[in-house]
Amino acid sequence: MDNKQSKDFLEQRAWLSSICDTQSTEELEKKYASWANSYDTDVQKDWSFMPVAIAKTLSKLLLDKHCSILDAGAGTGLVGEALAKEGYTNLTAVDLSEQMLAIAKEKQVYQYLFQGNLEDSSIFNNSENFDVIITAGVFAYGHAGVEVLNNLFPFLKEEGIFLLTIREDYRKQIQTPLDQLSWQLISEEAFPIYDEAKLMYLLTFKKG
Repeated sequence: MDNKQSKDFLEQRAWLSSICDTQSTEELEKKYASWANSYDTDVQKDWSFMPVAIAKTLSKLLLDKHCSILDAGAGTGLVGEALAKEGYTNLTAVDLSEQMLAIAKEKQVYQYLFQGNLEDSSIFNNSENFDVIITAGVFAYGHAGVEVLNNLFPFLKEEGIFLLTIREDYRKQIQTPLDQLSWQLISEEAFPIYDEAKLMYLLTFKKG
């Protein structure tokens, strides 16, 4: 990508550099709070395909539409919407931002919604384990890392399914922790994203 293309790319997505340059959880929460009302519109061009891809992938692997699904980092509920269209009914959302969750609640696809920090290992102490955990757009620069991965893993049932999206460059940073968990990679899809400037992976693991 030359300098002009790079400039045009960032001008069209001012939100991308802002959100990925976040230095703290508190700053990230504030940014998402102020972004909530325009989030769906802003990411439509680049991201709308991914919730659909996640839901289609899960529907090939898990026919039980009443399985318990955790949408971790649910944001405004775009993944929940796609899952509901595939017939999944038992959805739980958790997100750092109350404002993002308020938008998700309006979509009326989640049975439960919780505001919480995924870096807090005690966040689900009183919850049942999940058949499926989904993290879309969570493992990224300025967002979640190995700590969140290790926090979520215990709440996945044995033989449960964990779907995550991750950009190619960030994947290289956490590949070793991904490999160290007791699960198997059962599917991997790669999608060009941001005008094909980047490569985004959808990875599916099975615990056990």
